[in-house]
Amino acid sequence: MGNTPTRYGRAVIVVAVASFTLTNPGCRCPGAPANDPGGTPAKAPAPIVKATPPAATPQVVIPPRPQAFPPSVPPATVSGNIPLAVPLPEQINSPVQIRPNFDYFSWQSFIALNWPAASGSRGVPAQPGNPDVFLKATPGTPVVWGTYKDSEELFGQGNQRPTPWDSTTIPVNPCPNAPAGQKTLIFLSKGNTPLMQTKQAFSFPLIDQRNNYVYFDIRYNQAQYDFIRGQDADPASWLYLAKNLVPKENVPKGLQMPMSSPPSTLGSIMVKAAWRIKTDKDDASRYYSTPAFIYNPQTSTCVPATVLLVGLHIAHKVSPFTEWVWSTFEQVDNVPPDAGVTPPPAPPPAGYSFNNGTGSPATPNGYDYRPPVAPSIKAGAQPGASTLKPVQVTRVNPIPDTPQGASTRDLNAYYQQLLKGTVWQYYQLIVTQWPFQPGLDNFVLMQNGGVYPRDSGAAFPVNGAINTTMETYLQTQNDAAGAGGNSCMECHYGAGQSDFSWGLNRRAH
Repeated sequence: MGNTPTRYGRAVIVVAVASFTLTNPGCRCPGAPANDPGGTPAKAPAPIVKATPPAATPQVVIPPRPQAFPPSVPPATVSGNIPLAVPLPEQINSPVQIRPNFDYFSWQSFIALNWPAASGSRGVPAQPGNPDVFLKATPGTPVVWGTYKDSEELFGQGNQRPTPWDSTTIPVNPCPNAPAGQKTLIFLSKGNTPLMQTKQAFSFPLIDQRNNYVYFDIRYNQAQYDFIRGQDADPASWLYLAKNLVPKENVPKGLQMPMSSPPSTLGSIMVKAAWRIKTDKDDASRYYSTPAFIYNPQTSTCVPATVLLVGLHIAHKVSPFTEWVWSTFEQVDNVPPDAGVTPPPAPPPAGYSFNNGTGSPATPNGYDYRPPVAPSIKAGAQPGASTLKPVQVTRVNPIPDTPQGASTRDLNAYYQQLLKGTVWQYYQLIVTQWPFQPGLDNFVLMQNGGVYPRDSGAAFPVNGAINTTMETYLQTQNDAAGAGGNSCMECHYGAGQSDFSWGLNRRAH
């Protein structure tokens, strides 16, 4: 597995900070004549006008820092700048030791990606240095990652060239009645061309306690989208076409996408989200919500709905972690808390999204049954008919409780307190996964004889990195065997030649 690293180079947290200098071209030095370019006697001075005091700097209430948090974990911030590196200590003895560093990176990324987006731009935060923009955002405000390009805009366009990053035009649009820039969620039915974002990874649909299906979308930031789309003047760079992709994959280390690095290079980011339909029984104040159009494959029409965010995967290729850093979040009301959490939190006011609050039916592998891959939807009916049966879901792999006092659970409590008063206080980090021995020297493609986790950068944790909304039916090693494994890195290692992107691997055409 190679040598245990003592450090990953000078990997420190870096964000871009804009600096402004206020100048007044009418100001002069004391004693200098006003408007006197040629020595002419000065006129009487203009009346003095008192300047308006600058607006008060927004104040963020930072919770007291727990004593067990290691010194190498920086103070939490409310910032719209995506972190470009993971802050790490000089001496690294074990992966558990640096879990809080990666969890810090995950939470800071979560805040930045869910920052209100600047109007008229993709992937640009509005006033990233002003915490009030985030803390006082109105419900449904578009967020940065929500303006990223949907994977359908790359891989669902048939013979059409995907549009440039800033374009809102979608030549092949399953929801042509949706306003430009409106979120569209595609549902899979038997006979349709499989669209990866319309079902769980290599798995089955999920039905919530309101008898509605859960919907998914996958989005890419500009670095990744432009890399796959390629340059207009170089058709060989169009990697969404299999004829161009395959040669790039068939090299010893496979395709390599852009990587983030300080001080200012933002590399590839993939985001996958899980949504459920809002009903009048839901407390929307506990969710990030947004309007969407939902595609019905039986009628080939789209219907409007408000959807609630219940799961979020973030994969960020950030130096030196060539196998990416993987962060997964859930809304806290999804399923009952892990056993051993004390004191046990009260059940959510409107009930759990994916559990009826009892021990029946039983969930030996984290679920009670698996709905059909291509469920039937009556013509004219909205997806999510009342005849559907909810899936009872529990969490098999607990949220990490190590290292003591600075575990994932501890950082969740800290950040939830930091974000109190916003919908984001009702979200929690489930796990962060990363390569403990990163770098291409430690990477061997599976098709070249590579074995997980040894040849995938020594992934940590090895398995059990699962989101109950996206890998409901893959929570155990046995259930996940056909999908490559029950963790982000284990599953995506099967697409290592496509730089861990199953979307690119399976949908290039």
